Amino acid sequence: MTYNIVEIFHSIEGEGKRAGQSATFIRLAGCNLRCSYCDTTYAMDGTFTEMTLDEIITQVKSKNIPRVTITGGEPLLTKNVNKLLQELLKSDIDVNIETNGSIDIANFAEEHDKNLFFTMDYKLPSSGETNKMHIPNFNKLAEKDVLKFVISDEHDVEHMINFLRTLKSNPQIYIGAVFGKYNLQNLVAAILKYPELKNATLQLQLHKIIWDPNDRGV
Repeated sequence: MTYNIVEIFHSIEGEGKRAGQSATFIRLAGCNLRCSYCDTTYAMDGTFTEMTLDEIITQVKSKNIPRVTITGGEPLLTKNVNKLLQELLKSDIDVNIETNGSIDIANFAEEHDKNLFFTMDYKLPSSGETNKMHIPNFNKLAEKDVLKFVISDEHDVEHMINFLRTLKSNPQIYIGAVFGKYNLQNLVAAILKYPELKNATLQLQLHKIIWDPNDRGV
């Protein structure tokens, strides 16, 4: 049993509820979406290293960091990703799964324990992939999970608000902008304007501020 690994690296979380904290990142190959603003297209170009579960766990533990983010691409497409989750959770590692909202998370419910949370995107119209969203996913999110929006224009803002008005779950809401494309002052204004965003958190991509926005493995 092997996994197609694009990269494993140790850094800080650039966004989300663990922003600024150290973490080990496992980037799995492949994605079923092609978002207009994607900044990890290299995860879909067929370049990866096949690694066994033991090899992955050994590399993860090499820095003794108690936090892991599994990302992609879309990690939930990976065969046997549940086994990887189980092994990480057995090691008392806090696991964040970054998922694009299109893959049914029901099969991962048994792993949804205290040391695991989802960071789930809802793809807004500027992504070109809104119609791929698996809507039942978003009502399965728990309070510890993150629902993430990436804003590119005012239409995205309007769509986000309309979607939140239908949401029946209560995840943590994080809102960011396509890097260099949408004015952050306008995003703050939206957070202050709409009651649906009263508990939302503005998200900055710290890794693109600290390092060159095109750098990998940071």
